[in-house]
Amino acid sequence: MKIHKLIEPGSVFLDLEADDVRSALTAVAEQVAPALGLDVDETVTALVEREGLGSTSVGDGFAIPHCKIHGLNRIAIALARLKYGVEFGGGEGTPVSFLFVVLSPPDQPAAHLQVLSQIARVLKRQDLRTELLLAKDQAAVAEAICRTASSEGL
Repeated sequence: MKIHKLIEPGSVFLDLEADDVRSALTAVAEQVAPALGLDVDETVTALVEREGLGSTSVGDGFAIPHCKIHGLNRIAIALARLKYGVEFGGGEGTPVSFLFVVLSPPDQPAAHLQVLSQIARVLKRQDLRTELLLAKDQAAVAEAICRTASSEGL
């Protein structure tokens, strides 16, 4: 499973408004769940429950909220840039402004972990993080991630 094949401009959402973790996850779920045939409330609940196990913040204003959810037959990634950063409780003090939301079928745990690992790997690149925070539109976000992932063999 290569992440560059899972990134689509239609799953990129910019300037979402949120006041806290739950409202950030809700804002993304409201965008992505209907397109995947998922219930918004169930998606929010699954993401919030997973976040309750430990912050998905990975530093420098980025987080990778993720969960396994019934009703999916494939892994889906939604990308969201928040209008204002939200404290995710990762202990680093930098508010999260960009989310890589990973939704997976429960029967694909290995692929789920592989996707999370690939996202973490590309997010180590400062040039990509900067590009994502400054991107003008959804296509630029998708293109930056796909280009970086491809250059990393992901």
